[in-house]
Amino acid sequence: MRLLLPAALMAVSFITTDAPAQPADAWPQKPITLIVPFPAGSGSDVVGRIYAKAITEALKVPAVVDNRPGANAMIGSQLVANAAPDGYTVLIGSGTANAVNYALFADRITYKPQSFTTVSLVSAGPVVMFAQKALEGATLQALVAAAAKSGKGLTCGNGNAVTQVACEVFRLQAKLDVVSVPYKGNAQSLQDVAGGQISIAFSDMSAASPFVGNDRVRAVAVAANDRLPAIGGVPTFKEQGYPDFQFLAWTAVFVPAKTPPAVVQKLNDAALHMLRMAEWERQREAGSGIPVTGELKSSQEFVATEIAKWARYILQTGVKPQ
Repeated sequence: MRLLLPAALMAVSFITTDAPAQPADAWPQKPITLIVPFPAGSGSDVVGRIYAKAITEALKVPAVVDNRPGANAMIGSQLVANAAPDGYTVLIGSGTANAVNYALFADRITYKPQSFTTVSLVSAGPVVMFAQKALEGATLQALVAAAAKSGKGLTCGNGNAVTQVACEVFRLQAKLDVVSVPYKGNAQSLQDVAGGQISIAFSDMSAASPFVGNDRVRAVAVAANDRLPAIGGVPTFKEQGYPDFQFLAWTAVFVPAKTPPAVVQKLNDAALHMLRMAEWERQREAGSGIPVTGELKSSQEFVATEIAKWARYILQTGVKPQ
């Protein structure tokens, strides 16, 4: 299936044109730093490392990944928001850092949508619930029934704001005692599921693929309308009695606001180069990602729509930050 980008736009401008003019052929002249606000092994980290290769191939300069996890991706994101708008400091952003956080942490977040220019949407895919292999209940209904009968409930790992909200909404819809356990990234939460420290976790497939491939966790339900090819036997939440349970994880490239348009375009060209790379296509298929175009305008429209959607969602559900 292909991601359809809504036409509705939030009243937020992501491209500014008042930056000093810069000749298109004068940039880049030195290495580019890619800030990933999640730990190594996360979905964002995987994207960042392949994008770094694409920059080197397309723009002929080195690109270095710098992982700056913490505070639900706000530490690394703030670093880029404060950076010079020259294109040499780039954020590998996400639904967490660049959509959910604005509403979920409205009273403490120190950067805003206007702090960034969207360069390219490079990946998108549904979130999946994973459980301990030894956890009772082969299906979602059986798992919920077993947890309710035991009286112990479940512990739900989450490595970002998207998966935190997924844990909370699951608690509300399942009418079950579910304790949300925060981690620096989804890979870390899955590690504890595999080790038996927590019951379940929500994750994108990019972070989960190594655990699924090694048969260390079991997928329980897909938070989308359709099953995923990589785990085709796993039913959706909708198929298992939860019709309104859909969560999309996505990754996009951002730069500080007022970065010259010519620089933004070159970084977008590098992103489009990445989307054509065989290595990226293999990674996307392994992670059950939805194909995206990566084009500048549609990417900016998508991010604006996601910001508005999550603001409404969090207001309606009353989910609170951890």
